Amino acid sequence: MDVPPEFVSLGAQLAGATARNGAALVTDKVRALRKSGKQEEIISGLEQLVSELVDDKNEITRIAQAYQAELVSQRLAPGDLQYIADTVVPTLQKIADGMGSEKAEEFEKLANALRPLLSVETANVLQLLGFNFRDAIGQPLTTLMQKAILARAADTGVEKVESLKREQLYLQVALDPEAFDRLNALFGR
Repeated sequence: MDVPPEFVSLGAQLAGATARNGAALVTDKVRALRKSGKQEEIISGLEQLVSELVDDKNEITRIAQAYQAELVSQRLAPGDLQYIADTVVPTLQKIADGMGSEKAEEFEKLANALRPLLSVETANVLQLLGFNFRDAIGQPLTTLMQKAILARAADTGVEKVESLKREQLYLQVALDPEAFDRLNALFGR
């Protein structure tokens, strides 16, 4: 199972916070303070210990909230699931309507096969079983779109270079009177 790096970091912080002031360590500190025998040192030491415990409790609370936020960010809300189910299937239907008859039938069969998987109930069950829609579908779609955009941007650069080469050739033809006459004759001017 792949554990996101955020969880690993939070787990390490949690282990550190719990190890710092575990029950055995707190008991040992209290015993050591009592053995010192001086009332002021005992009070000061206990105050410091309580302060450390409160700080650790606050850190553990922060870690728990970070875990919760991380888990919530990976889970789709029921309203999101309903929106996706209500949007994707009709969109697939529109795509099928715009295709040729044979391809449309195949695509419509695929869309009908996907319909039960896109229901809110199925999506909730899959999430309860640990399926992460954002990682499984959202991340690959994002990567695919990024690649498509970058490929298109790279093509634009090639087109610009080709356009500049063509302009240079036109200028060379314009500067050569014989080549210019041949070009005019070619285009019937």
